[in-house]
Amino acid sequence: MPKTTKHKVAKAFFGVIFVALSMAIPGNVYGQQDEIPPATPEEQPVVADPASTSPEASERIVSGRPALYSFKRGLHPVAWLEAGVRPALKLAESAGFGNRAAEPESKRYSRTSGVKFGIDGMGSGSGFGPEITTYNKNLFNTGVEIQIPLLVTYKMYHSGRFLVGVPLASGGPLERLRLELTGGYFSRASDNFFGIGNDSSRWNESEYRSVTRRAGVALDARIRGLGADWAVIAGTEYRSVGITEPRNSVSAMDVFSGVDIPGLTSDAGARIVSARGVLQRDSRDNPWLPESGGVQRVEVSLHEGIQGGDFAYWQYRGEIQQFFPLTEDRRKVISFVGAIETNKEKGGSEIPFWDLPYVGSHSTVRAFDSRRFVDKSAVTATLEYRFGIGRHFDLGIFTDAGQVAPEIRDFTWDRLHTGYGGRFIVRMKNHRALILEIAHTREQLWKAYLDVSSFF
Repeated sequence: MPKTTKHKVAKAFFGVIFVALSMAIPGNVYGQQDEIPPATPEEQPVVADPASTSPEASERIVSGRPALYSFKRGLHPVAWLEAGVRPALKLAESAGFGNRAAEPESKRYSRTSGVKFGIDGMGSGSGFGPEITTYNKNLFNTGVEIQIPLLVTYKMYHSGRFLVGVPLASGGPLERLRLELTGGYFSRASDNFFGIGNDSSRWNESEYRSVTRRAGVALDARIRGLGADWAVIAGTEYRSVGITEPRNSVSAMDVFSGVDIPGLTSDAGARIVSARGVLQRDSRDNPWLPESGGVQRVEVSLHEGIQGGDFAYWQYRGEIQQFFPLTEDRRKVISFVGAIETNKEKGGSEIPFWDLPYVGSHSTVRAFDSRRFVDKSAVTATLEYRFGIGRHFDLGIFTDAGQVAPEIRDFTWDRLHTGYGGRFIVRMKNHRALILEIAHTREQLWKAYLDVSSFF
């Protein structure tokens, strides 16, 4: 069967499954809010004035029950599923499952110091694994915060990091101004490389291992005002990057031995000093599964190689996330996420291949292999429709698109790489979640992801 026909059949099959699921659930996914199972006593919010309850505070709870509510709830498949997974949810919540670093500082740790356990990853293609974080939020009663996360994933990626935050000022609209000292060791065991360009062949699939050591200092200001939280960051960083042979896989150094790719040689590596500035506006109602608001972020950085290659380049990156609730109870949400990045050589210098933006990952175009396409510029976009089918469950359907090119002016509609799929979301406390996703592209019939970071 031709690829085009397979693609149409798969797309039609996905649509039939979605429609069938909508019709099979009593009241379907567009049913009345009154059919949602009620909150347990410990989950009920405390509200002084019910008339002033906001959608965020209500947590999808409405007053009153329809006739024969208990009988209909007992017959509802969503209620059966909820009853089956509730013990697992309680266990996961008590164990701290999820990306702990993503939580607000006021809620991240319940104690001033100690050790926390969680699950995290190291970005595209790394898998996930246990993370152990030693922390102290108020060292010697000075307000200094220290975090030391240690992570190993099931793909044998590992990292050790540290963060020291020294408070400088706060008060009024200034939530905080602090000096941050950061550093760490990062070993990425086997990242994919297919060559450079939007038409790179899958037959050139190979891998490389990178080892990076970092040390940096930055000023981080957080400001509340104009209906959003603002972040302004300015800092500098030193990196030592080494590229070596991967374990038990085809080496990119062998596959591309006759191609001039900056940074990919038998003795590859570099030492680079960088300076960057970040401006971010965040108006999301919560950072895990937002239902309204958005994020706008702009980042500019300059990188200068001091050893290992003639590397000098500018990076420019812009990101946007926007969430549009379609109903007052926010059970139906349309989400848009987009990003664009371009890299410019400084003078006659070069850009190392490991710093090039890419398409192909959970955060770009899903179902493509990790880092499937790379070049000096990249653009990606995701559109999703998410709707609630119960107190603890959401479903979503999405479409992804992206491409890479030497320059932004080289982007064209007919060169976009696209994919689509669905998500099943299990909500936990504090708006954290476990997410199972299934995605399709022209190169992968279906590919599954387990998302433990709980972000859109």
